[in-house]
Amino acid sequence: MRLLLPLAAILAVLLVACGGGDDKPESPSATTSGSPTAIASMTAQDRSEAEALLKAATLQLEDLPSGYTLDEERFSTNEETADEQKENPYAPTLEDLNRFGRILSYDASYSQEVTADTFTTGGTLFVQVTSAVYEESEGAAEALDFVRQQASDPGFADEFEQNFASSSGVQVKSATVSPMSFAKVGDDRLAFEMKITAVSPGIDTDLDFVARVVGVLRGRGIDSLTVLSVGSPSPVDELENLAHTLDERMKDAFE
Repeated sequence: MRLLLPLAAILAVLLVACGGGDDKPESPSATTSGSPTAIASMTAQDRSEAEALLKAATLQLEDLPSGYTLDEERFSTNEETADEQKENPYAPTLEDLNRFGRILSYDASYSQEVTADTFTTGGTLFVQVTSAVYEESEGAAEALDFVRQQASDPGFADEFEQNFASSSGVQVKSATVSPMSFAKVGDDRLAFEMKITAVSPGIDTDLDFVARVVGVLRGRGIDSLTVLSVGSPSPVDELENLAHTLDERMKDAFE
């Protein structure tokens, strides 16, 4: 299980990194009535309303298959996100995040019981969802394009492999990142699959990890869904069902 947290953090690094928040001093606040304003001008009530909006715009525990539990949830600012990813050349800088006009993000991770048999028979290990709100829809679209460009860079898979090896302490035999064809959700979306074959101490066979990551743009919001599996990946139709549920929640919250 020691592999799971660093792996999951690396797999979703770009979409999670495009889900933080901070002040944007030179920018006007969002103009939608009742919508949250930039962190710089937020009162305690504004912050509370922004947090409630983000939690409403993402998947809930009841949306997941039975057997999952909430492991961790948190809100992040742009400074926090940029600082956490400052060693990753593919993550957005604080200047990027402020240029996109991000306001705040909410991250939640869920897991189900894992036994030794899971690593031999295969199964889903981890689900992570992130919801982020931006000042304007144009900034959200720019952030999604940033993720698309970075993930398609030939060097991204190498960086992904190196980060995983250094974070987990295991030998990585191969790592790949490839785009996925995915059903239409939101105003725009992207999807890609990340695979790693690793040799773990104490386990006689190679471990094949597969993460499928979906990003959904809806209005001023971007949500991401990451499903991490060992062995064979989770079925695409299950992922699409979750993505459609996520999109419906985004539509209700952001529109």
